[in-house]
Amino acid sequence: MQEDLPGLVRELRKETCPQRVIDEALRRIARETPRPRRFRHVIPVALAGIVLLCGLLLARWRPAGGNARQPELVEQQTHGGTQAAREAETALGLIGSALLNAGARSETAVSERAIPPLQHGFDRARNKIIHHTQL
Repeated sequence: MQEDLPGLVRELRKETCPQRVIDEALRRIARETPRPRRFRHVIPVALAGIVLLCGLLLARWRPAGGNARQPELVEQQTHGGTQAAREAETALGLIGSALLNAGARSETAVSERAIPPLQHGFDRARNKIIHHTQL
Protein backbone atom coordinates (compact mmCIF):
# COMPACT_ATOMS: atom_id res chain seq x y z
CA MET A 1 0.00 0.00 0.00
CA GLN A 2 2.90 2.33 0.68
CA GLU A 3 4.04 1.92 -2.95
CA ASP A 4 0.80 3.63 -4.03
CA LEU A 5 1.36 6.50 -1.61
CA PRO A 6 3.05 8.94 -4.07
CA GLY A 7 0.35 8.20 -6.66
CA LEU A 8 -2.36 8.81 -4.09
CA VAL A 9 -0.80 12.11 -3.06
CA ARG A 10 -0.62 13.19 -6.73
CA GLU A 11 -4.25 12.29 -7.23
CA LEU A 12 -5.27 14.21 -4.15
CA ARG A 13 -3.30 17.25 -5.27
CA LYS A 14 -4.93 17.08 -8.72
CA GLU A 15 -8.33 17.20 -7.10
CA THR A 16 -7.39 20.47 -5.39
CA CYS A 17 -8.06 19.18 -1.93
CA PRO A 18 -7.25 21.47 0.95
CA GLN A 19 -3.88 20.78 2.51
CA ARG A 20 -5.46 19.69 5.82
CA VAL A 21 -7.36 16.89 3.99
CA ILE A 22 -4.14 15.68 2.36
CA ASP A 23 -2.33 15.78 5.71
CA GLU A 24 -5.13 13.87 7.41
CA ALA A 25 -5.10 11.21 4.66
CA LEU A 26 -1.33 10.81 5.01
CA ARG A 27 -1.61 10.48 8.78
CA ARG A 28 -4.36 7.89 8.45
CA ILE A 29 -2.34 5.85 5.92
CA ALA A 30 0.72 5.99 8.17
CA ARG A 31 -1.37 4.82 11.12
CA GLU A 32 -2.92 1.91 9.23
CA THR A 33 0.18 0.55 7.52
CA PRO A 34 2.04 -2.08 9.55
CA ARG A 35 5.47 -1.08 10.76
CA PRO A 36 8.38 -3.48 10.23
CA ARG A 37 9.49 -5.24 13.38
CA ARG A 38 13.07 -4.41 14.17
CA PHE A 39 13.67 -7.15 16.71
CA ARG A 40 11.98 -10.00 14.85
CA HIS A 41 15.16 -12.09 14.62
CA VAL A 42 16.69 -11.21 17.99
CA ILE A 43 15.08 -14.03 19.99
CA PRO A 44 15.98 -16.88 17.57
CA VAL A 45 19.55 -15.59 17.20
CA ALA A 46 19.95 -15.27 20.97
CA LEU A 47 18.64 -18.81 21.51
CA ALA A 48 20.95 -20.18 18.84
CA GLY A 49 23.89 -18.39 20.46
CA ILE A 50 23.04 -19.80 23.88
CA VAL A 51 22.72 -23.33 22.49
CA LEU A 52 26.04 -22.98 20.67
CA LEU A 53 27.77 -21.65 23.78
CA CYS A 54 26.38 -24.49 25.91
CA GLY A 55 27.48 -27.02 23.30
CA LEU A 56 31.01 -25.62 23.27
CA LEU A 57 31.17 -25.65 27.07
CA LEU A 58 29.98 -29.27 27.21
CA ALA A 59 32.49 -30.29 24.55
CA ARG A 60 35.36 -28.71 26.52
CA TRP A 61 34.21 -30.06 29.89
CA ARG A 62 35.91 -33.31 30.88
CA PRO A 63 35.15 -35.45 33.91
CA ALA A 64 37.90 -35.77 36.53
CA GLY A 65 38.29 -39.55 36.07
CA GLY A 66 38.85 -39.36 32.31
CA ASN A 67 42.61 -38.60 32.47
CA ALA A 68 43.74 -42.25 32.91
CA ARG A 69 43.45 -43.16 29.20
CA GLN A 70 44.69 -39.85 27.84
CA PRO A 71 48.28 -40.89 26.78
CA GLU A 72 46.91 -43.91 24.95
CA LEU A 73 44.38 -41.72 23.16
CA VAL A 74 47.05 -39.18 22.17
CA GLU A 75 49.20 -41.94 20.66
CA GLN A 76 46.26 -43.24 18.61
CA GLN A 77 45.40 -39.76 17.44
CA THR A 78 48.93 -38.97 16.24
CA HIS A 79 49.21 -42.27 14.37
CA GLY A 80 45.76 -41.81 12.86
CA GLY A 81 46.61 -38.17 12.12
CA THR A 82 49.59 -39.05 9.92
CA GLN A 83 47.52 -41.57 8.01
CA ALA A 84 44.73 -39.02 7.60
CA ALA A 85 47.27 -36.47 6.40
CA ARG A 86 48.58 -38.90 3.77
CA GLU A 87 45.05 -39.69 2.60
CA ALA A 88 44.21 -35.99 2.43
CA GLU A 89 47.39 -35.31 0.45
CA THR A 90 46.52 -38.08 -2.01
CA ALA A 91 42.94 -36.81 -2.38
CA LEU A 92 44.10 -33.24 -2.94
CA GLY A 93 46.64 -34.44 -5.51
CA LEU A 94 43.91 -36.27 -7.43
CA ILE A 95 41.63 -33.24 -7.31
CA GLY A 96 44.48 -30.98 -8.47
CA SER A 97 45.32 -33.21 -11.42
CA ALA A 98 41.65 -33.38 -12.40
CA LEU A 99 41.45 -29.58 -12.31
CA LEU A 100 44.61 -29.25 -14.41
CA ASN A 101 43.22 -31.66 -17.01
CA ALA A 102 39.92 -29.79 -17.12
CA GLY A 103 41.78 -26.50 -17.54
CA ALA A 104 43.80 -27.88 -20.44
CA ARG A 105 40.66 -29.18 -22.14
CA SER A 106 38.82 -25.88 -21.72
CA GLU A 107 41.83 -23.97 -23.07
CA THR A 108 41.84 -26.20 -26.15
CA ALA A 109 38.09 -25.81 -26.62
CA VAL A 110 38.30 -22.03 -26.37
CA SER A 111 41.22 -21.73 -28.76
CA GLU A 112 39.69 -24.10 -31.34
CA ARG A 113 35.99 -23.22 -31.13
CA ALA A 114 35.60 -19.71 -29.77
CA ILE A 115 38.49 -17.70 -31.16
CA PRO A 116 37.99 -18.38 -34.92
CA PRO A 117 34.39 -17.06 -35.04
CA LEU A 118 35.39 -14.04 -32.98
CA GLN A 119 38.37 -13.38 -35.22
CA HIS A 120 36.19 -13.72 -38.31
CA GLY A 121 33.62 -11.27 -36.91
CA PHE A 122 36.35 -8.82 -35.97
CA ASP A 123 37.88 -9.02 -39.48
CA ARG A 124 34.48 -8.45 -41.12
CA ALA A 125 33.78 -5.43 -38.92
CA ARG A 126 37.23 -3.99 -39.58
CA ASN A 127 36.84 -4.47 -43.34
CA LYS A 128 33.43 -2.78 -43.30
CA ILE A 129 34.83 0.19 -41.41
CA ILE A 130 37.85 0.48 -43.71
CA HIS A 131 35.78 0.18 -46.88
CA HIS A 132 33.18 2.60 -45.56
CA THR A 133 35.80 5.28 -44.88
CA GLN A 134 37.39 4.79 -48.33
CA LEU A 135 34.08 5.44 -50.14
